Amino acid sequence: MSDGFFFWYTEPFARDGVERVLGALETQGVHLAHPGSNAITVITNGPDSWGKQLQVSRAELVELLTLRDRAELNFQLWLNDETDMFTRFRRVSDRGLVVEFGLDGMWHAEREAAIRAVSLVVDAERARTFGVVVDRRGLTEEMDWDGLVLGRPVVVAEWPDVLEVRPEVAAEHAQLRSVHRNVEPPLVTYRSGADD
Repeated sequence: MSDGFFFWYTEPFARDGVERVLGALETQGVHLAHPGSNAITVITNGPDSWGKQLQVSRAELVELLTLRDRAELNFQLWLNDETDMFTRFRRVSDRGLVVEFGLDGMWHAEREAAIRAVSLVVDAERARTFGVVVDRRGLTEEMDWDGLVLGRPVVVAEWPDVLEVRPEVAAEHAQLRSVHRNVEPPLVTYRSGADD
């Protein structure tokens, strides 16, 4: 089973953008509502409660995911009635957020289906994207990916499967300048080749 993650760094979304992303995920088989109960749940993140599931309506969740009055929001997406994908929208700057998709607890086929689905959504939103980190095994979980994607001189001790940053970040980062990369506008892409 995987302990990995997929981080998508993007500009903030208004309600229509949140709906567009959720709809695109659902088209790819990643559902907001639990397939059996149709429940849509957010996950509390303190300070009064940690990890509690609270049922909300789709409209409520869409509004919450604009992050107008909060720094982050945790919720569940579903691959099937037994496999969820813990997801977090979290502000990383005044003009950006990271959407964190947890791949932990998934079998290989589920993990690859989730990565494929999220990748297609990110590709459709590529113009607003300023970073991507995919780590199937979660080996780089302790890395300061926020810092690196935002342009700080973070040392990459262990490479993820995929790292994508804006060209100006790659140009200023000594380590990123010295390794093989592909330019896939508007991002520079680094791939480790791991896929197990």
